[in-house]
Amino acid sequence: MRNVEFNWLIAHPEETQKFAGEYIALVGEAIVAHGKDFEAVLKEAGQKTGREPFIYKVPASDRELVV
Repeated sequence: MRNVEFNWLIAHPEETQKFAGEYIALVGEAIVAHGKDFEAVLKEAGQKTGREPFIYKVPASDRELVV
């Protein structure tokens, strides 16, 4: 796991909730793509940045049960 992106996720939960139920692609401290289709998000992020993004699936709600 990449530290910069992971630390950004922890520090900015309010930003990620804008994309509840979607995948977000991070490069550094920036969300460069988002959407419901993993492959499309990965492709868009790669095309925009030329770098491999960190992909995170934002839970649909803060009440989601994790087992």
